[in-house]
Amino acid sequence: MKKIIDFETTQFDYDLINHIKGLRKIHSITKEELSVKMGVAKSFVGNVESATQRHKYATRHLTLLAKALGFKNISDLLKFPTPEYDKIKVTVEQTYNEAGTKVIKSEVVKIEPIE
Repeated sequence: MKKIIDFETTQFDYDLINHIKGLRKIHSITKEELSVKMGVAKSFVGNVESATQRHKYATRHLTLLAKALGFKNISDLLKFPTPEYDKIKVTVEQTYNEAGTKVIKSEVVKIEPIE
């Protein structure tokens, strides 16, 4: 079973989440491990990275992320391109298991700027 989800967000939030996800993979750190290193709930990073949740990193999390990932400066953590747009609409296609109870694949199929 497949389901299409649309959500609106800022491009900065979207890019930051994906940047942190990439850093997490480079450092071989699971979502739960990063949450623990940050001192937040174990499910926090997983919720932030989930297309179905509306959790985001707040400014206070930047310091926690920088320390957890071993950066001395927050500016080093934020080394990714400046977003082109303010707000975007993201369309995600989710594939569920046969019972329809768990997402087994989540893929971004479209990103559109919101004027």
